Amino acid sequence: MNIFVTVGHTRFDSLFKKIDQINRDEWHFISQTYDGNYTPKNGEHITYTNDIFSYYNNADVVITHAGAGTVYNLLEIGKTIIVVANTDRIDTHQEDLIRYVEDEKLAQVCRNLDDLESLISNTMTFKAATYHSEPFSCAAEISRTLDLSY
Repeated sequence: MNIFVTVGHTRFDSLFKKIDQINRDEWHFISQTYDGNYTPKNGEHITYTNDIFSYYNNADVVITHAGAGTVYNLLEIGKTIIVVANTDRIDTHQEDLIRYVEDEKLAQVCRNLDDLESLISNTMTFKAATYHSEPFSCAAEISRTLDLSY
């Protein structure tokens, strides 16, 4: 199974340390580490790419931090994902998104990295609900309210 791990533009060294503790011959990891201090040893790694969607498309599963842009992009393309709470961050703003994804059964969520290996194992049997994106149609109204030309 090809597994892409992405943290967007945040540091999440503890996630990559946990990935290094997982040793399954049938799992191949590619990790996008951004500017973290830890370099993963299990699989390949990159810091950044302009072609993130090629990594998404080549992965059977994407493990992602709970960044809204990343999570919604992955949901919109129907990718199997595991959303991980970034416990390396001081703030907890990602918890609202994690709760939404979990409540709607859109993906598996990981609040404790010790659960990650079992969540990866469950990806073949977990049946995620289909995400339906709502188009944004308020740009003109917001522009008028802010007295901006649109």
